[in-house]
Amino acid sequence: MRLLGVKAPRHETLLALILILAAGRALALGQNQGLSSWLKPNAGPSTLIPDLQKDDSLRLSWLPGVGSYRANRIVAERPFLQLPLTPERLALVAGVGETTALEVQRWYQRQAQVP
Repeated sequence: MRLLGVKAPRHETLLALILILAAGRALALGQNQGLSSWLKPNAGPSTLIPDLQKDDSLRLSWLPGVGSYRANRIVAERPFLQLPLTPERLALVAGVGETTALEVQRWYQRQAQVP
């Protein structure tokens, strides 16, 4: 087989075809978001913000002041809370403390203000 006038082995041609198809698929799926997300690269997708109710301890450990110990405590105790866990209710989790809860609450408020 020849690719661009140069004899290429069969596996290289197949790899090139796969890469072209993957790039076309990525472009087609990216059209749903439009070009506005490309114009604001620092905004990023909203899914990068950890969800206190659903995310695992690794994602929760990214929150300021939380770390792995407190993240494990949050994951362990949130099934036993009577209310959905929000940044305002984070101090209800044993081992988190009011200072850390307030720091996380302020971080979530700042993330909500980012356009």
